[in-house]
Amino acid sequence: MGMKFWYGIGLLASIAAGAGSAAAADLAVRPPPPGLAPAYLSDWAGFYIGINGGGGWASTTFDFSPELNAKPSGGVFGGHAGYNWQYGSVVAGLEVDFDGADIKQTVLGLEQKTNELASARARVGYVFFPNLLAYGTAGAGWGHFTVSDAFGDSAAINQFGWTAGAGLEYKLVDHVLLRAEYLHYDFAKTTIGALDNVKETVDVVRGGLSWKF
Repeated sequence: MGMKFWYGIGLLASIAAGAGSAAAADLAVRPPPPGLAPAYLSDWAGFYIGINGGGGWASTTFDFSPELNAKPSGGVFGGHAGYNWQYGSVVAGLEVDFDGADIKQTVLGLEQKTNELASARARVGYVFFPNLLAYGTAGAGWGHFTVSDAFGDSAAINQFGWTAGAGLEYKLVDHVLLRAEYLHYDFAKTTIGALDNVKETVDVVRGGLSWKF
């Protein structure tokens, strides 16, 4: 009777130990519940370079010749490059860009044209979905503005000011990014030749394609 008792106790202990080991193994390999799984975030950090194009419209005002005030418009095309840092869902970066432009209008026989735009900006954005980044941007802006007549006489100035805007960027595949953005350039008043003092603002809407390294 005594031996059968201890044999039964040993058998129960063995079964309990085996069941415990199996349960422990099951817990070790069982994935966490879906609600506790870590959220996946795309990697936005690193260098990128790309091309962009779109359209722009401007407003030019003259101090002493208001009859020359104009609303030029036209296309833009150029490129951009930058670097991003990522902190969870927050993405911050620096970007430079340059566009050739054909934003022009002729008023009283004088063609007013903005033929180049550039900027150096900071960007801060938030990853709302793994592949979608919404961002704001601001920094320094530069533009090249010319006035010319039918006789070949012309005057040109470099314009400096600030630019700000916002955009959306979508990661199409791992290294390919699509973007749509709006930028507003506000340039300081500048004397152009012997004509007048001119003040210009430019608004640009453009799309872009980037390659992230």
